[in-house]
Amino acid sequence: LSESLELSDKYGAAFEYNDFFQPEVYCDEKEVEKRIEVYKSLPRDRSKDTLHGAFLDLSIASKDAYIRKYSREKMEQSVKIAVELGVKGVIFHTGLIGGLEVETYIGNWLQEAESVIRCLLAKYPTIEIYMENTFEKSPVNLLKLKERLKDIDRFSLCLDYGHACLTETSEELWVEEMADAIGHIHLNDNDLKSDLHLVPGKGMIDMVHFKNLLDTYHIKVPVLLEITDIDDQKQALKYMNTL
Repeated sequence: LSESLELSDKYGAAFEYNDFFQPEVYCDEKEVEKRIEVYKSLPRDRSKDTLHGAFLDLSIASKDAYIRKYSREKMEQSVKIAVELGVKGVIFHTGLIGGLEVETYIGNWLQEAESVIRCLLAKYPTIEIYMENTFEKSPVNLLKLKERLKDIDRFSLCLDYGHACLTETSEELWVEEMADAIGHIHLNDNDLKSDLHLVPGKGMIDMVHFKNLLDTYHIKVPVLLEITDIDDQKQALKYMNTL
């Protein structure tokens, strides 16, 4: 943490807390509280930070009522932690099965996703929510959700550019179609085959093209370098500043 604080100070970078997306963490209330207290004790402003919400094993549109209830509870728990930490927003995955474009399946997901997001934003008025593309082949369904929630300015989309580059839809089309709906970006590099979370510039993604797309579509939102190792983070920040 001391190294992360130093790096944050050097670059004026915010944090995204990834400690709370694993379901098993929520089974241990003492562990959750310990992690929260550690972050609250750090001498820094957390108001620009974000938190990655629970996503593994969650299915808000499940036909199983118990799984739906469990999924909603875990999402709310993520938001409660974000409120306690004093961060600005929470990122959730869609939970959609990539490529499954059955109309009833997508329609049910849209209905449930809209419902849970509306409930959470109404109940927790200080928090923003971002929905991230994961296994989707195009931004179509994310944009449908954004349209349903267009009356709420605290909901927007998180473009995971690495995920987008693994689809058959061009990265330019992802950015062009999502441009007005993007509130947050996740970025790392890969080999255009697997989600490797490499340091930008170490894989096959054209990062200059990424920067040019942001400029072309006038996108000015926080970009999270979604990389775990501290030395890799240092390399990534240094490289991104050359752009």
